[in-house]
Amino acid sequence: MKAAWLAKRNSKEILRDPLSLVLGVLLPVFLIVLFYIISKNAPIEVFNSVNIVPGVTVFGFTFTTMFIGLLIAKDKSSSFLTRLFISPLKSRDYIFGYFFPSLPVSFIIAVCCLLTGLLVGIPLSWNLLFTFLSFLPFIIFSSFIGVFLGTLCNENQVVALGNIYIISSAMLGGAWMDLNVLGKNIKSVTDVLPFSHAIEASRIILSGRPDNIWAHLLIVTGYAILFFFLSIFFFNKKMNL
Repeated sequence: MKAAWLAKRNSKEILRDPLSLVLGVLLPVFLIVLFYIISKNAPIEVFNSVNIVPGVTVFGFTFTTMFIGLLIAKDKSSSFLTRLFISPLKSRDYIFGYFFPSLPVSFIIAVCCLLTGLLVGIPLSWNLLFTFLSFLPFIIFSSFIGVFLGTLCNENQVVALGNIYIISSAMLGGAWMDLNVLGKNIKSVTDVLPFSHAIEASRIILSGRPDNIWAHLLIVTGYAILFFFLSIFFFNKKMNL
């Protein structure tokens, strides 16, 4: 695959900043442990292990958006991408070349969070595997958001918008709070966005509730597909400038 060599190069670039990667993994783990300790003194339902672990894990995936967005923005500022445009690669090859390196990072975050979940009271069962699989649409969505931002923005803009995206995912996704307390108007906004749906789908699976998960997963998948095509469209425009 033409994108393979670019993905290998981008993986090495991401690994050049191990501190950010370590923090991206350790912060969700720390938050899970912190909320577990809080739940001992404040038995709030959203702080239960089966609720907080999926919420914090989905929050953790948003850091990949920053990693990918900054990498593309830096490649643009250094003219690396401009020089690369003379190669026979197509826009989809570039996009997958930046997308694939984000997958191992996301998988590590998911595994570390689920293993931490076992330590804070989640029973060992097949639900853990199914919960991991339910994360995939949001992992893909967050990665393509990174490609999208990196394509359109410079480094400073990626940092600013990336931070807004990370904070929004936590606040509007209900990672560690009940969205009903935000009021009906804001709740209607959160229902349109993918964050709460990604979290709710994984919570349903992890807790073993009989609720329907497909509507939630469909919404997140729709966002992933949307930003995949938006990334291709705007990357094509950049290549043709």
